[in-house]
Amino acid sequence: MDLSSMTSDKRRRMSVAAVIGASMLPDELMTEVLLRLPIKSILRFRAVCRSWAAVLSSEEFCGLHMAKAEAEAAAAPPKLVFISPTASFDCTRVYSSDPSDGLLFSLDGVRGDFADMTPAPCRGLTLLHDLVAPAYYVFNAATRAVTRLPPCQYVLSSTAGLGFDARTKEYKVVRLSCGTLDDKQRIKCEVYVLGGDRWRPAAGGVPFRFWTFAGAAVATVRWTERQLRPVFADGFLHWLIDPATLPKRPRAAVLSFSVEDETFRWLCSPPFVVSRSGVHLVELAGHLCMVRDLRPQGTIVLEIWKMIKDSSSSSGDYWSLQHSIDLLQHVERDLTDPQVIRVIASAGGDYYRSGENKVILVTSKRKVITYDPVSGILETVLAIRETSSSYETEKSAPRVCLFKESLAPVHKSNEEIALSSPLAKAVKEILFRLPGDFAVQLKLVSKKWLRLLGSESFMTSYYAHNMDRSPKIMFVGSGARGLGFSFAPLKKLLLREAPSQGTWLNTKVVCSKPCHGMNLVSTEMEDYLYNPSTGYRCSFRTPVTLEDVPGHVLVMMRGNACTSENHAFALGNKNAGLGFNLLTQQHVIVQTLYHLKDFRSREYFMTCSLFTPSSWQHQFELPLPLSGMPPAYLSGVLYWMSEPRLGQSYKRAIVSFDIAMQTFSIIPCPPCIAMWNDTSPCQAFVVELDGTLCAVLADPVAQELDFWNLKHDRWDRAYKVYLEGWLGYWCYPLGANVVMPLAVDPKDGRILLNTGKKLGLYDPVRRTIENLYDLDEVLRLEQQHTFLDKLPNSRGKHCSGEVPLQRENPLDSKILPWIPMLYEESLASYPRAPIARRLGRYAVASCRAVT
Repeated sequence: MDLSSMTSDKRRRMSVAAVIGASMLPDELMTEVLLRLPIKSILRFRAVCRSWAAVLSSEEFCGLHMAKAEAEAAAAPPKLVFISPTASFDCTRVYSSDPSDGLLFSLDGVRGDFADMTPAPCRGLTLLHDLVAPAYYVFNAATRAVTRLPPCQYVLSSTAGLGFDARTKEYKVVRLSCGTLDDKQRIKCEVYVLGGDRWRPAAGGVPFRFWTFAGAAVATVRWTERQLRPVFADGFLHWLIDPATLPKRPRAAVLSFSVEDETFRWLCSPPFVVSRSGVHLVELAGHLCMVRDLRPQGTIVLEIWKMIKDSSSSSGDYWSLQHSIDLLQHVERDLTDPQVIRVIASAGGDYYRSGENKVILVTSKRKVITYDPVSGILETVLAIRETSSSYETEKSAPRVCLFKESLAPVHKSNEEIALSSPLAKAVKEILFRLPGDFAVQLKLVSKKWLRLLGSESFMTSYYAHNMDRSPKIMFVGSGARGLGFSFAPLKKLLLREAPSQGTWLNTKVVCSKPCHGMNLVSTEMEDYLYNPSTGYRCSFRTPVTLEDVPGHVLVMMRGNACTSENHAFALGNKNAGLGFNLLTQQHVIVQTLYHLKDFRSREYFMTCSLFTPSSWQHQFELPLPLSGMPPAYLSGVLYWMSEPRLGQSYKRAIVSFDIAMQTFSIIPCPPCIAMWNDTSPCQAFVVELDGTLCAVLADPVAQELDFWNLKHDRWDRAYKVYLEGWLGYWCYPLGANVVMPLAVDPKDGRILLNTGKKLGLYDPVRRTIENLYDLDEVLRLEQQHTFLDKLPNSRGKHCSGEVPLQRENPLDSKILPWIPMLYEESLASYPRAPIARRLGRYAVASCRAVT
């Protein structure tokens, strides 16, 4: 440190202390006291008064504190930050490797394993990218402050990095993107200055001569499973260029972007072939370095090459080999097995004595290892505990970042500050209490309201606020002019307001239970993904194709009609279930279809297809034939009861489908349900009740429903519903109609039962059924009202006569005029189609790698 810098540093310390106004202590001593305080104390002291807040937030004090923190960190073991998704993958938690810090903060709505961050902070700030949303976050791990950047335009692929402009003292997020061939400018470079309200084009744009390299830089990030992010060093953001993405090997290996001038340049290639599988960039001690993993070539060595700037030489800048790390020297041998080894930073070590910091390595097995360039010793300093993610693989890049003590502000945008004000929070509380259809209409008020009500965070908070566990019931009828469906709340029928005949269904319909704010409304030819609160819908036609049916099955299908079920919850030979992919946070429709079903010969052939609101995926092979009852959904898994009348097995079993993993499993049933013979009239199916999986055995002889729930891989008897004695009141014998349990009321433990024509609440204590809805009674009142309206001068008078309705009596038809459905108050909607298409490759590849 030269004399001028020491004088400047001393003046800054005196100015800080003078403003604080410490009359009892010298200025330098007062500054030293403040700089030695932990960050938590400094944040509290900012609340003492305005002058303290101004000084402790000033650039001078933050710079002094950062310099002192870096000097102290040189003699201490490195601290790290790592991210971990929750079990439901709808939230990402950010942890510190220091047990005293633990959980730093949580990011709601950030999707599971599809989150990544820069391996080293830029002057205390770290950039985190949520690939699903897509969204960018900047956080300070020391102060636990976080800000979400304004939304950016959707593109097919992009990559972004965080840098610091030393001239303007501004943090900038630079985003390179590659659009479609139809775009006027396919390669774009956008810049966001922290604290601003929008993204803007880079001042110099992307010159034509850099288009090829910029596209290659984006492709290198897109097509690698290790998500190689740009590295900030020497005032530039640097992207690695993989020669495999270009027609011929280029002379440049790195594309660089000046954060200060916002211009591009390229750096020469090292004296070896760069490949994305074994090479990555890193910043070490302020210099750009390239790490080369030689294990794929059979040599257990890691090389670190440093970019040397030489303006005096005619050859210019060049790469120089700085370290050659023999991985076999590591005692614990943690560096020979993992598929991914990443150098993330340099820290610690006696820098002022040796001039070399320790190099920090992280493996895909969540091991953190330091390398001492002086002694050549490799030492494991940390083993990150297992996370909630069951989808991480050996090819997953270690999502770890160096922890640096810093007071750097994250500079929230004006809109974010306004939305966090007390007035905005009060407005949100009001909006949370509005019905979904009314809240959606408020999007028309202004663009700010549109962004607020359409934001993922607001929709998640709205759903959580309205997540009343008490069952909510709507009735589904035909839509206006026969288009779609209409929905009416139960209270209208309780007030004797029967839906008009114009809304009666003209085809058989089966509805699913709500799943993350959506319902599946299915007919024999189409499936509709509906949000009944807002009226949003998305339709899917049932694929009727014989391309995947084998020839011998086609021969057997001739003259062998499939035997279909006739109860209210069957759709011929089709079965559709609604689930939710916890990994990609998308609704999924799993549809099964019998092409051949012969109970005499036990021969069958069925197909299984998977749909999302954005795509159709290939078919899956089922391990067992499935019954005609709808599946149950629970925590990312769909469950069906098998059909013991088909196939080789004469026992019942439960077939489960993990939506994210796209794998089937078989779960044994309770012994009393697993047993089956062709003389037994009992039916069995699966339902979800009170957050647990239940297997139900319906005995039409004893008029009973026997419930077993699965907890900790063990079946226990949960409920028993006695229907005997109420048949006259309940009207429909159990042998002819399926009684479907829908939900358990958390207030009193009563079970909501549904036959399609009736709704009732069963009290397990009193063994009584309270009737909520009776189709017979509603239609009888409708007939009376129709008769009174047709009589002249008879308005308001009672008449006991009956007049037949114009259409067929629905009680004599298999098609009910309207059907009940459980729903949740939600603002969930799509499209998120482009994002889903982009994530499909990552999700399926990751899941299949596990299996």
